[in-house]
Amino acid sequence: MNTKIKTALLTAAALVMTAGVSVAAPSKHYNNHGYGKPGYGKVYKKSGISAFERAQIARSAANLASLKRRVMRDGRVTPFERIQLRNAERRHAALVARAYRT
Repeated sequence: MNTKIKTALLTAAALVMTAGVSVAAPSKHYNNHGYGKPGYGKVYKKSGISAFERAQIARSAANLASLKRRVMRDGRVTPFERIQLRNAERRHAALVARAYRT
């Protein structure tokens, strides 16, 4: 087969494959809550929560997301990592509940 034709076919196949992946991949830097900016959702924008509490919740959510990324990086979750994740999720949920209770 001619090398020019082979190169053209491989290039076209690569473009088709990457186009499908880019369409199917979710946007990871934008939330789906209508703000269009990076963030952790509009649930933390409700009134009645001080700016300090919002910052604490956002920091906690960022730490939880970071832990999840680190744990899932190698594709295996050890029992110790599972315990860490559960504790971090519980801590974050308690922080959010405490902020909304007051």
